[in-house]
Formats: sequence, C-alpha cells, structure tokens
Amino acid sequence: MILDAKRIAAALTLALIAGGSWWLTRTVSVSEIVPDGKTRHDPDYTIEKFTMTTMNEQGRKRYSLAARQLLHYADDGSSDLDHPYLIQYREGNAAPVHTRADKGWIPKDGSQILMSGNVLAARGRDPLQSGGEIRTDSMKIMLDK
Repeated sequence: MILDAKRIAAALTLALIAGGSWWLTRTVSVSEIVPDGKTRHDPDYTIEKFTMTTMNEQGRKRYSLAARQLLHYADDGSSDLDHPYLIQYREGNAAPVHTRADKGWIPKDGSQILMSGNVLAARGRDPLQSGGEIRTDSMKIMLDK
C-alpha cells in the first residue's frame, strides 16, 4: 500500500472531525431540567371580589383592601390586583385616605402596594385638616405593619 498525500490528508481530516465531535459532546451538554412548575409565573389561586381588613393593636381598623380579582403567584409569593381600592384609616378624628387604581401589585411580605393606571388618592376634610386628592399614573403605598 502506497501512502500518498491525498490519503494522509483524508485520514487527518477524519481524525480531526472525530476528535472535534468527541470534544463537542463533552463540553456542550443539555442539562436535564425537570419541569416542576416552580419556575413558571402562573397563578396558583384566584379570588373574585377580594376584600380584607387589617386591625391595629386596639382592635380598630388600620386599612381595608378590596379588588375585583386577586391573582396569587406561588413562585415569588406576589399578588396582582384588578381595580384595587385601599382605605387607610387614621388615628383620632382624621379622615381616612381612599386610593383607587386600575392595577395593583403586592410583594410576598405584604409591606407595600404598587398601584398603577389612573391612580386617585383622596382624603376628606376633617376637623384638623382640609381634604384633597392626588391623581397620578403610579403610586407606591407603604403599609405599616
């Protein structure tokens, strides 16, 4: 058998292709991801006509929150609100603050409400202060716990 340049070049090319294929299968591997649903941002429950009231230490209302619909997400513990309506009650004779919006979002810890879309916050007149209202596109409301 006579070794000529063409056969040597073909053998080297095949050896390079085989070595490259072996290296590629070792370095680029598809990880086995088991779809368990925890990485998806799908609601785990929905509440229609949602209403909740939080009380203070003396048993008086601190705030009330209502919404047409609440969607809770298990992956991050957050909740989306459709047309939220928040009433924050004040100490003494102070008038409560009423806040409405198109959408709302509450994080897992429930420390705040992010309202967006046609936000209206209004407070009536009371013996200590005159009333007023604020209109904006978004508002962050920190809830005292």
